[in-house]
This record gives sequence, structure tokens and C-alpha cells, in this order.
Amino acid sequence: MNKLMRAGALALAMATMVTGCSSGSTDSGEKEVPTNDDGQRILAFDAFEGGNGTEFLEEAAAAFEEANPEVDVQIRFSKEIDQEMQKDNASGKYADLVYYNLGQASNYTESMLNNGNVLDISDVMEEVADEIDTSITEPTSDYFGDGKAYLAPIMYTPAGLYYNKAELSEDQLPKTWDEMWALGDQVHSENPDKYLFTYPIKGYFDNTVLGMLYQAGGEEYFQNALKYGEGTWDSDEGKKVLETIATLVGPNYLEKDTVANANVDGGFTKNQQSMIDGKALFMPNGSWIIGEMAETTPEGFSWGVMPLPAFEEGGERVVTTMTEQVWIPAEAANVDDAKEFIKFLYSEDAAKIFASHNIVSPRKDSASLLADEQLKGLFDVYNQEGVKAVSGTYAAYDATAVPDVDFKGTMYGPIEEIASGKEGVSVDTWQESLTELWTTLREHPLAKE
Repeated sequence: MNKLMRAGALALAMATMVTGCSSGSTDSGEKEVPTNDDGQRILAFDAFEGGNGTEFLEEAAAAFEEANPEVDVQIRFSKEIDQEMQKDNASGKYADLVYYNLGQASNYTESMLNNGNVLDISDVMEEVADEIDTSITEPTSDYFGDGKAYLAPIMYTPAGLYYNKAELSEDQLPKTWDEMWALGDQVHSENPDKYLFTYPIKGYFDNTVLGMLYQAGGEEYFQNALKYGEGTWDSDEGKKVLETIATLVGPNYLEKDTVANANVDGGFTKNQQSMIDGKALFMPNGSWIIGEMAETTPEGFSWGVMPLPAFEEGGERVVTTMTEQVWIPAEAANVDDAKEFIKFLYSEDAAKIFASHNIVSPRKDSASLLADEQLKGLFDVYNQEGVKAVSGTYAAYDATAVPDVDFKGTMYGPIEEIASGKEGVSVDTWQESLTELWTTLREHPLAKE
């Protein structure tokens, strides 16, 4: 029986210490797998309760249990699941499976990876390789770049620039950044309360930056950047990326209430609503936006997604692919059933369940299963001529050696400071701080045993 446990109370956050070893080996096979009163093996599953809701995993778990009646999937959903897990981990308790993504504010998943507390699931990913789009899964699953898989991306979304198709036809969409600026100048001159751009919170620039890095320098430059290579930021390519973002969030193009909204509780929805209300033309986001803002999206509004404009006429256009992942803690007791459940999440049955909740599995051709034509249309961006899908994660580094490093603060903090006109913050100072950050991280790679 699928038991759903929702953790509501805010748990005390325990700092996760990062040590210099690689993810992989575990003695969990020697652990006794707990059973319920009916003798079923318990699969303890900790899951983040986010924009995708809970029903897609509840239904997937029920279907898995039907096919595997000897297993009891017990899901604990929580909006603060990272804090719940940190509290449990401090007392030596671990789930068998976790749904919590890279890139969250707590860095919980990154810390578990870098701490050697995530199981190598290469065997699982190899078994399903023929059924999934590995171009989507591998850049994330191979977190350490060692050819092994640690994360299982179970869904994906185009993380481009979202807009209202009812307002902008395809032939009106800017193909270059110069065309983007011209469009912004036009709409603002016609309506002083209307701007080119907004963003939910500054962290939503993560995929935009990745895409721009690829566009600025191509594959070799992009891969070098992900490994904190020399010449990433102190180069013409790096400066081009930063100057473009600075222009985008400058007073001519950024919706005037964006920064204020982004820094209040729940303000990200205010910025999303301002775009829906026509105060801004574009914003970075993911396909979940359709469901997340459904109640306040008026009839006649039609979601579209655009790849990043090219830096020059005929230049590369990129749409970044963002995934959400599940993974197995190295201390999990029920590894075997956790692996089988991951395999099930890549099955056709699971893909159909996901699609019924407007979620797309990386299983091949899963977007075709979507019933919502508006949502299905978002995934057509991958089929546009001249558009390249790009995904990637920054390399692991030894956080214990550089405990004062604030990656996200250094990376994205200056965006709002530039947008706010903070004295002493400019593209030049941002470029200098990122060059210093890249040097520091390059000099402190994660030591692997």
C-alpha cells in the first residue's frame, strides 16, 4: 500500500559537510531491508513537493506497487524536504530514494554528491539507455565527468525565454540580440509601462547563462567553462555574456518592479504575473509555468518558448534543457527496489502517467504523449531549424577547502546589483569576481579516491 507522508513542520537545518571523496561504493547490501506489518519490503522515498505537485509520483508509485506487490513505496513529500533529510541524516537515517534536484538554494544534492553519499547507478542507466534520450540525461547523470552515473533525470523542460504567443507571432520573435533590443525599444516607446523582460528571481538566470556561454564560444569553450577553465570570463566571449545580461536587466529593458518583487516572499509569482499581464514580453522559465500560474492566466493567453537570440546574424541559437532528478543515497537500505523503481520511472507506463500531469519524461518521444496542445507546443522548440539543445552542470569542487565560496552569490548576485544601479558594481567588477571564483574552484577540484 502506498503510504504518503507529508512533512509540514520546518525542521532545523543541519549543515551538510562536504569531504573530498567520490560518490559510489556502499555497504548498503549488507543492511537489513525493513518490512511493513504485511511483510512487504519498504521503499522509503523522500520527495520535494514543488511546482509539479505530488500526484504524478503518487500514481507512479501505485503502478509500481501493482507490478511489484512485495514492495511498499512510502513517499514523504515536503516543501522543505532538504531540511527534513538533513535532520534525519544527522541521526544516521537515510531514505532509499530521493527526488531533490541540483541547483536548489540549500545545495543539498550537490553536498551529498560531493560527500560521497550518492550511489553509483551506472548499471541502471546503462540498462535503460536504449529507451531514453541520453543527450538529455547524460550531461546531468555523469555529475563528476568520470563516465559513471549518479543522478537519474526523470523529466525535462525547455528552459528558454517564455512569452505570450497571442501577443507575439513567430515572425515577430527576435532572432538576434540586436533585434531583441529593437523590440524592447519599440514596445516601451509605445507603452511606457511595458518592458522587454522580467525574471522570477535571479536564480532563474542559471540556464540563461549556460546557454549564452555555449552561444558565445561553442562546445569547446562551453565545456571549458563548466570545468572552471582559464579564459572563461577574462575573455571576449565571457565579457559578451555579462554585457548582454547587464543590458537585459538595465533600466531600458527590465520591468521596473522586478527586483523589488524578486526579494519578497513569493515575489517570483508576482514577476511571473507581470509577464502574464503584459508588463513584460519575455522571462526565463520552464514548462511547469503553465500549471503553476494556471489560476491567474487569463483566457486567450498562449504560452510559447523562444531559444536565446543569437549574438550575430546567422549565429547559433540555443535552448537550454533543464532536468529534475532522483538518486539513491549511498546509505540506503533498500537499494535493489530503489533501482527497480528508477527503471520503472523510465518505462512507457510511467511516461504516460507523467504526461497525464503535463510532465515530460526523457524517454524517447514522450512529448508526443502530452494531451495539452499548448504544452506540447513548447517542446516543439527542439525541432526548430538552427536551434541546438544544450545542457550541462558545473564540475564538482572541494567545498571543504574553500568554505567561504558562495558560488550562486558570486554568479548571480551582481545581476540584481547591476539592475538596481548599485554603486561600484559593473560588468567589469562582475567579470573580475567570476574570474577569481573560477581560479579558486579550478585550483580546488574534488579529490577522488
